[in-house]
Amino acid sequence: MSRQPDGKRNPGGSGYLINAIAKYGAVLRTGLLIALLGILSACASTQDLEPPATVEDRAVVDGEALPLPEDDVIQAESMGHAQGMSPVVKRLVSAAQQQRNQQDWDGAADSLERALRIEPRNALLWAKLADVRFAQQAWRQAIQLAAKSNTLAGADQSLRRQNWYLMANAYDALGDQTSAMKYRTKLMQ
Repeated sequence: MSRQPDGKRNPGGSGYLINAIAKYGAVLRTGLLIALLGILSACASTQDLEPPATVEDRAVVDGEALPLPEDDVIQAESMGHAQGMSPVVKRLVSAAQQQRNQQDWDGAADSLERALRIEPRNALLWAKLADVRFAQQAWRQAIQLAAKSNTLAGADQSLRRQNWYLMANAYDALGDQTSAMKYRTKLMQ
């Protein structure tokens, strides 16, 4: 260890560096190994993936590509509106509405997502979450959620029209006038 003229230790001396390497070398090597493994695993997991479909082609919910509402598909049976909701879901929807009124968009989304974990086939919950995402300017997600709502809406034309209106406005915000006009045309029918 070297000393400066005033008698203090010189941390820049070679002895100090060798001691630091000996003391912390194993920790550094372990950290570098973990970082390298993380990078390699990230690279390996993206090699054979196909590019995702665009939102205009498919609605994707929980990793599953769903047909858009205008396709000829069998509609899943909806749980309906508030009368079919469990008391817990009603409380979560009420909390989400209060949070939305206070412009707590993240809180409202969290409450609705919790409600959807309880009643995942409730078309109204999907529509409410689409509305919150629209307010957050998450246009593509709002479109996907409204499409999911329409898939579950069955014969509920009022809810389907509400979703088409939201989808048209979201496509407008994205600058996709063709898709926006498609949903506006549906509203006029």
